[in-house]
Amino acid sequence: MAALAASPAVRVGAFFGAYFAANAVNAYMPLWFADRGLSAAQIGQVLAATALLRVLAGPGWGSVADWVGRRRPVLLFAASAAAGLGLAFVLASDFLPILLIGAFQGLTASAINPLTDSLALALAREGVIEYGPVRSVGSATFMVTTATAGWLLGRAGSWLVPWLQAAGYGMAALLSLRLPEVSARRSAPNLASALALFRNPGFRIALACTALIQGAHAAFYGFAALYWRSQGIGDTAIGLLLAECIVAEILLFARGRRLIARLGPPGLTACAAVASILRWGLMAFVLPLPVMALIQPLHAATFAMQHLSAMMLLSRFVPSERAATAQAVHAALGYGAPTGLMSLLSGWLYARYGGLVFLVMAAVGGSALLLVPALWRIAGRAEPAPAGRSPG
Repeated sequence: MAALAASPAVRVGAFFGAYFAANAVNAYMPLWFADRGLSAAQIGQVLAATALLRVLAGPGWGSVADWVGRRRPVLLFAASAAAGLGLAFVLASDFLPILLIGAFQGLTASAINPLTDSLALALAREGVIEYGPVRSVGSATFMVTTATAGWLLGRAGSWLVPWLQAAGYGMAALLSLRLPEVSARRSAPNLASALALFRNPGFRIALACTALIQGAHAAFYGFAALYWRSQGIGDTAIGLLLAECIVAEILLFARGRRLIARLGPPGLTACAAVASILRWGLMAFVLPLPVMALIQPLHAATFAMQHLSAMMLLSRFVPSERAATAQAVHAALGYGAPTGLMSLLSGWLYARYGGLVFLVMAAVGGSALLLVPALWRIAGRAEPAPAGRSPG
């Protein structure tokens, strides 16, 4: 407790860890849905409803945080509500209740990631923490939780999933009480100001690249576990495959400062788009387990490189009084809407064509390469973040 009180980096890292523990368990929700009798199409609908409600709620949460001038009370409410809804899954067995619970949980949980990122970036700009190493705590916790949950589910069954999810969100709620705050000018909710973000070229290009590259993860998040299970891969091995993705991500966040600085937003996005073509193109085919294991470290490129590219652009181009709103809109339209739409499409495609759904993901993520020339031009208009305070 003394360390939590003394170090903002430890407090923010601990909150990232608890939230990402809940996120790691979310990867197993499709298995829980399937064991409750939901079809692939119904699973896609639940995932899509959860993601699309983030689009509606996310910008609102950001505006509330900018208006209050503090992120901590909003994060406390959001994490507490998400934990309660996780427990509600335990009582649900039919499609409609599961759909409603998932939708409301998506609505409340949509506040957590963008507000935590905006808090960490604000602290990084003030020189209080370094974004990459602190964010890597979340990735490390995600990896450990993914592997541990896979091991537990392989022995106890999928009934544990909602309990583990609720525990992660509940711990995040407790840790939110100790989060540091950043002094910021209060900004009243203003639709015109939020819409003005779209006149910002750095914001627009970050949003478009994120939508294509992160949206292409929808089939992986929704159906990779089912796809691997259909190939005879056990839940423990699935957990290790999912955890393996995060190892390279952690290394990039924690140790990749020089590489990130050298590539900059354009290079990071280009690498993420090329990796999307390779990763999802190979995933479309039934491969031996060792080969499948060799593919998973590409997650550091398809997810982490684009995430860092977007965070760098938002940190450079968006004023501090609109930081929470910008992060929330980016999360909603860059992650939520594309993931929701692609989840619907993925459910339909997976039900009919199985693993070939990943070929569509390769095309979507790879198309971000077309935006890289514009990104080079836009990124050149801003000075790099000061040394030691880069969001990467």
